[in-house]
Formats: sequence, structure tokens, C-alpha cells
Amino acid sequence: MTCLRKNHKRAVYYDERKKQYTKCFTPKLELKLKYWFGLRQYPGLNFAHIANRLNALGLKTPPVITAEKYKIITQEVEAPTLKEYLQETKDPTIEPRLIELVATILNSGIVFFDFHYENFLYKDNEFCVLDLEGYSDSFFTSRGKSGVLYRIEKHLGTHFREEVERRWVNVTLSHKISDIFQKLRGKK
Repeated sequence: MTCLRKNHKRAVYYDERKKQYTKCFTPKLELKLKYWFGLRQYPGLNFAHIANRLNALGLKTPPVITAEKYKIITQEVEAPTLKEYLQETKDPTIEPRLIELVATILNSGIVFFDFHYENFLYKDNEFCVLDLEGYSDSFFTSRGKSGVLYRIEKHLGTHFREEVERRWVNVTLSHKISDIFQKLRGKK
């Protein structure tokens, strides 16, 4: 097994023979308490849960082999990252389809904040969504709609943000409460 990346938050290993990735998480005490009190799902279990939710929406994710509290093992999906794909080709259909994909995820009540082209694979006209441990469908989200849209704009630009916002019609009560809380904190 080869270590691909290791830092204070996580380690990622690759088993070339099995073509599997193993991601081990080492969260801070604050997050461990949130997991323990049930305010957030453990990252490995959350990855599997979100993968099931996205698969039910018809979206592709890496197949989950094993899901534990602080570990997830997934089967490799052989495809370039969206960033790599876009470096090789100027496909004008990608951006509108990615906007629709992001809006579909958000309209299902799932939020995520790590918007960049390396968190999606693309092959044979199909997206595959990666890094699901940070996605959430919990009532206890740290940011509401405004926070999600801010991160989209930061990573993908104003046009992308505006298009996602236009299509994001199903804002949950937890997002509305989070937005109010963020405004009270002066974080709008």
C-alpha cells in the first residue's frame, strides 16, 4: 500500500493490486465531540451515507468497500479529474452540466463547501463525485445557503454561483436557520 498524502487531518493510501483507496481521518477534539454527541456523522460513515444518497439521485460516486467511523475504503474509478479533463479539451457542455449537478445535490438537501474541479472525475460523458466525507445532510450545518454560495463563487466564479443560485430552489429549514445565525454573527 502506497501513502499518497498524509497530514494532521487525514491520510490517503492506495492499494495498486486491489485498485482501492483507503482514507483514514484524525479529527480534532472539537469534531470528535460533535460525532460523539451525534451533531455530525463520523467521516467514514458519512461518506458511505452521502454516497448512497447521491447514488439514489442517479449520481456516480466511488464504490464503497468498507465504511468505519474514521476510515473509508473505496474502489478506484478510473477517470481523470475534471481539472485534468478540462486541460485536455475545451468542452463547452461541462459548465452547464456541472451547474446542474451541483444544483441537484443542493436541492436534495445535501450541502458541501469544497468546490473545485479536482473533486469531480469525468469520463464517458459522466461525472463522479469525490471527497464525500465533507458533505452533510444534517440539520446542524455550519453555514447556510449564503455560505455555500460564497464558497462556490470563491472557487468557481461569479457566473457559476449565480447559475447555481438560480437553480437552487429547495432551501431547507436548517439552511435558513444557519443563514440567520450567520447574519447575527456578522458573517453574511
